[in-house]
Amino acid sequence: MKMERREFLQTIAAGFGAAVVAPGMLRGSEDADGSKPGEQMRTVNPGGEVLVEWLGHGSFRFDSPGGKTILLDPWLSTNPKCPAKYRTMKEPAKVDIVLFTHGHVDHFMLPDTNDIVERYNPKIVAGFELQFVIKAKLPKANTLTFQLANKGAPSDIEGIKIAMVGADHSSGAQFTGFEGVCEYTGEPAGYVMEFENGLKIYHSGDTGLMTDMKTVIGDFYEPDVAILPIGGVYTMGPKEAAYACKLIRPKVVIPEHYGTFPMLVQSADEFVGFVRDYAPKTKAVVMNPGEVVVV
Repeated sequence: MKMERREFLQTIAAGFGAAVVAPGMLRGSEDADGSKPGEQMRTVNPGGEVLVEWLGHGSFRFDSPGGKTILLDPWLSTNPKCPAKYRTMKEPAKVDIVLFTHGHVDHFMLPDTNDIVERYNPKIVAGFELQFVIKAKLPKANTLTFQLANKGAPSDIEGIKIAMVGADHSSGAQFTGFEGVCEYTGEPAGYVMEFENGLKIYHSGDTGLMTDMKTVIGDFYEPDVAILPIGGVYTMGPKEAAYACKLIRPKVVIPEHYGTFPMLVQSADEFVGFVRDYAPKTKAVVMNPGEVVVV
């Protein structure tokens, strides 16, 4: 079934007027369906100590070896793929850092961000313009405008080295509904995170193929893990994302930003095949929303 653009926008726009419920984040608590979060955990890089959880679409949670919790692009309340435990918040845990790649509503949802700020008071990293937008809309937000606010050198935040890198995409936030104004929020970005144990994870954000993937990401930062969109329409598709693995040369790649809506690629099968062709030394790890892997 084909979903028209208007229907898609109306689907995720519903979050603007809805009451926001922040996520429950403790491992070991039961989900709304009675399952245990830890039951869906697997190790994809023996010896690794960083936990990665896919919250559906472009949203992720990372738990560091030093006990820090990072949320990246936390679209929670109206994300159709977001696990129930992040909606019910039965046992909320701390959130130390929140990273935003850009202002699009399926990555930066103002009500969700407000709820996270109110409950956890995390350090918030985003591009310079988006940080100013967040601070203007949410005065309590602990934005790191004078620590990390643009592409360039990494910054040590809570013991984790975080570098903001380029992304080939668009950006803008919608605060008055999709029939209203799209507010400028600066350029999109990706992130390279180096954790306390030296493991490096690159999350590209929404992007197309770009030469930075070889020169800046692959040659300079040399990430162990890459998280790449494969859905097409708005980002790379399966073939482009697999070719990106050839440029970046990670040990592990995790596909994301697919299967959320009918217009996106629905399966990672084609991507896995292309990775075998373009980057045979890279291991493609296909996750389910709510699954935790050790990398």
